[in-house]
Amino acid sequence: MTLQIELSPEVEAKLREAADISGRGVAALVIEAVEDRFAPDVHANAEDPARLTANEWAAELDAWAVSHPRYDGFVDDSRESIYAWRGE
Repeated sequence: MTLQIELSPEVEAKLREAADISGRGVAALVIEAVEDRFAPDVHANAEDPARLTANEWAAELDAWAVSHPRYDGFVDDSRESIYAWRGE
């Protein structure tokens, strides 16, 4: 099946960035996303886990990270802030 779709410039930029990071083409990334969306149980089979090389796994992780919004604000994750409610 061949599809022609219009993407917003923001989505296109994110898609191209994810493709660059993963080392794969834009089309391959889109095909993977569509297959994952409509066949989610393909990778869930515990008896036949997907086997990825270290580089493939790193590329998948990078693509996943790029697909999430970035937060540039300050985050106080110090021990003091985490346990501040305990009154210690």
